[in-house]
Amino acid sequence: MFEWFKNIGRREYPTWEDVPPHSDMEKIGQDMSKVIPFPVPEVDPPKERTGKTCYSIGLTDDNRVSLIVGYGSIHMNSVGVQQMIDQLALFKSQIESNEE
Repeated sequence: MFEWFKNIGRREYPTWEDVPPHSDMEKIGQDMSKVIPFPVPEVDPPKERTGKTCYSIGLTDDNRVSLIVGYGSIHMNSVGVQQMIDQLALFKSQIESNEE
């Protein structure tokens, strides 16, 4: 009664008996008339990447220093720049003293 379940979904896979003998393979390999040329796709050469700017320092129109880092920017006059330099020098000396 349930014999028809045995044949549902069965696949037949190739076995070693299906492979032609070695002498036949040499004949097939030497006959170039059966070879189909494979189309070679056109590939554009890779484009050179432009460098990404991580930070920039410059002057604005009203003679202030502009420091841009990522998406944030700071605009300072000369007094602000001098304070920033003093703070960075202090931080540098603190880091050097901690490393010792």
